[in-house]
Amino acid sequence: MVYCGYQLAVGTRDELPGEEGLAHFCEHMTFKGTERRHALQVINALEGVGGELNAFTNKEDTVFYAAISKEHFMHAVDVLTDIVFHSTYPQQEIDKEVEVICDEIESYNDSPAELIYDEFENIIFEGHPLGHNILGQADHIRNYTTEDALRFVRRHYHPANAVFFVYGDIDFKRLVRTLKNADFPEKSERQDSAAMPLTEASRAEKTITRQRGTHQAHVTIGTRGYQYDDPRRMTLYLLNNMIGGPGMNARLNLSLRKLRSEERRVGKECRS
Repeated sequence: MVYCGYQLAVGTRDELPGEEGLAHFCEHMTFKGTERRHALQVINALEGVGGELNAFTNKEDTVFYAAISKEHFMHAVDVLTDIVFHSTYPQQEIDKEVEVICDEIESYNDSPAELIYDEFENIIFEGHPLGHNILGQADHIRNYTTEDALRFVRRHYHPANAVFFVYGDIDFKRLVRTLKNADFPEKSERQDSAAMPLTEASRAEKTITRQRGTHQAHVTIGTRGYQYDDPRRMTLYLLNNMIGGPGMNARLNLSLRKLRSEERRVGKECRS
């Protein structure tokens, strides 16, 4: 099997005011038809040969990927290149797909364990697109059109803003030949990003409490960390894991285990 795809340097942080959720919206709609394939042909393009075609969006980038057997690698490159750089975003397909995205939003809103991270990032990155929910709001999503999608992808979906990756037994020279013959758009110059710059974090302490009526309490505590190329970043990661990481030897986990052990002891004493 070969795992390959395009990673585009565009995510939620690149959305302009009024474009909240548009990066994820475009990721969904990219599968809804190209200049050479209609929506059903896109869906069946790799499934017909036992492959998988999928995508995801986050705050920093958008990834379109395929998992395919080695002999169908060139076909996968053709399909991926077609949907990423030649999608047409037909309005009739948008009208059918938009409620799928809205259902995804509602499903996400029903998960406090996930939703708390959005609440936290809204505080940390207040007033900046990094603080926005990746999925956006349903009322905005329902108003997006073909023109909105094309405006966004023309700004960001071009080869100079993308990296093609491969994991598997593919000869590098073959990979280069395949990409040289790929159907890229003629105009592929890198465009200047209009992303909002990230300002210094406010030092004021902020707290948000939401009552959801669930049987569990979800708590997040944090602040801005070091930037990606700061050498202190790895030390901070280590400290973070020691204090409250997923490992069973993290201070928070040890404290919770001790608390539960004490509760069980008290419970046994009460029953006796």
